[in-house]
Amino acid sequence: MNNAFLQDTNLSLQAKGLLAEILSNKDDWRIYISELEKRSTNGRDAHKAAYKELQEAGYIRVVRFSRGYKKGVENYVFAQDIPIKDSHLDYFKQILDRELSKGKGNSTY
Repeated sequence: MNNAFLQDTNLSLQAKGLLAEILSNKDDWRIYISELEKRSTNGRDAHKAAYKELQEAGYIRVVRFSRGYKKGVENYVFAQDIPIKDSHLDYFKQILDRELSKGKGNSTY
């Protein structure tokens, strides 16, 4: 994990800690805020605020994947140690579409 995000003066210490916790997991670990809440003494609201801060700063991006009519929507969360640019998100979205869709749904932002 690159530690440049720790020097980002636009992030709170809480957001930096949450991102470090997320990035310390295996690459294939799915990000669930409820799971992250169990790993510290911070409350639900504190986690949600830090998570939202990371989203607004671009360190966390979410792709919604439609499973098709009346089959629901699934969220896929991507996190990086640098802000995720739209071009990178497009690349992630293409991979997700290829791996999951098989003609059965589409990803959206």
